[in-house]
Amino acid sequence: MGGMSQPPPGSTGAPFVGEALKFLKDPFTFTLSRTKQHGNIWKTKILSDTVVFFAGPKAFSFFMDPDNFTRQNGSPKFLQELLHPDAVPFLDGDRHKARRRLLLTAFTDPALDSYLPNTFAILKRFVDKWIGEGEKPIAGDLSQVGFDIADMLFAASDPATSNLQGAGDFALMNKGTFAPPVNLPFTAYGKAIRARDRLRTYIKAQVASKDGAGTALGVLKQARGPKGEQLSSEELEIELLHFYFAAQGGLTAALAWAFTVLGEHPELAARLRAEADAKLAADAVPNLQQVRSLDQARAVSREILRSYPIAPTTFIGVAKKDLEIDGYGIRAGWKGAGAIWATLQDGSTFTDPTVFKGDRLGDEAVKALPNNAFVPQGGGPPDGHRCPGEALIQLVMPAFFGWFTRNYGLTYAAQDASPGGGGLGPLPRSGVRVTITKR
Repeated sequence: MGGMSQPPPGSTGAPFVGEALKFLKDPFTFTLSRTKQHGNIWKTKILSDTVVFFAGPKAFSFFMDPDNFTRQNGSPKFLQELLHPDAVPFLDGDRHKARRRLLLTAFTDPALDSYLPNTFAILKRFVDKWIGEGEKPIAGDLSQVGFDIADMLFAASDPATSNLQGAGDFALMNKGTFAPPVNLPFTAYGKAIRARDRLRTYIKAQVASKDGAGTALGVLKQARGPKGEQLSSEELEIELLHFYFAAQGGLTAALAWAFTVLGEHPELAARLRAEADAKLAADAVPNLQQVRSLDQARAVSREILRSYPIAPTTFIGVAKKDLEIDGYGIRAGWKGAGAIWATLQDGSTFTDPTVFKGDRLGDEAVKALPNNAFVPQGGGPPDGHRCPGEALIQLVMPAFFGWFTRNYGLTYAAQDASPGGGGLGPLPRSGVRVTITKR
């Protein structure tokens, strides 16, 4: 690597723990403030690992390059333990490719189209309930909505009812992901492990007993590779839990910010409504083709994913060899991660990155962006470690905007909608206080 390159800047924090506790407490603030302090490439210590973070399109692309980093054994043991060491975010090479090819069948256009009726059955059930309740904070309910949609998709649950036990277990599991990894009965991590075991038991029973028509579970049961290979029941159970984890937080946060944006930007809500009135029928579930025609709703959805904190970083990788970028040396065996939030807030890519601009990310604008600039759920090539759920969230959001503005109205009182702290997809501090009416 030559004698020239120095390690990236950054602090290593306290002995052994490093900066793990700060990172876990609020990974969004931590990664963004460090990027502002040190620039787009910086290092920290998380537990006993040196981890280099990569922000901005160029550095992010460097991290996502499979020649530079492998995901095998990258993530902390406690996270692998929680989700399963054999889940696809932790695999690489041929096993990763073969498994991923089967998983991606759940996110093709025909598959996504088939999920819309059940997804809107869930949304309608909640929105119709809120109409009768007057002004109220709906963030708590939105967490259940996010879980119910994930539960319908990945465990073929009944869209007409809520699985409260599963959602409660899921909340415990989420909390444990961003807590010190001490497995005792009374710690957040210990409770998360026990909640995970109950969810595994539940998912196992659903996989064994449901055919899953109109759900991702159904599609994945039928998925076949080029040589007839398929997912075993065990592989299915492992990946379904990881999909819950990816989908529930993302859906909850995306919907919470969607309601906030409709409330805070009435002129934008009026434009979205005009578009929906022109392209959708009242009281009908939009199909994929109709959703794809909602250009403004798609642009607004992308800007929400860019300007509100939903995912802080990618999963962690390991440097395959000694690497060099921008004069910094990165040693083989050091860990690395893509700083998603800091990349979306990068002022050299996005003018006034902290400002929400509903028309910023239309189709043409997105095409003109540098590679790995818009990475709300991670970037990289589609057959690499890109989040498969990206297609799902980028369908559900514009579909929601079209359907909601076509059929409902919303009154939004002044409130503190700044993001609360916390791990995955922090919600507005006010809890999203709205009054919803039928049009």
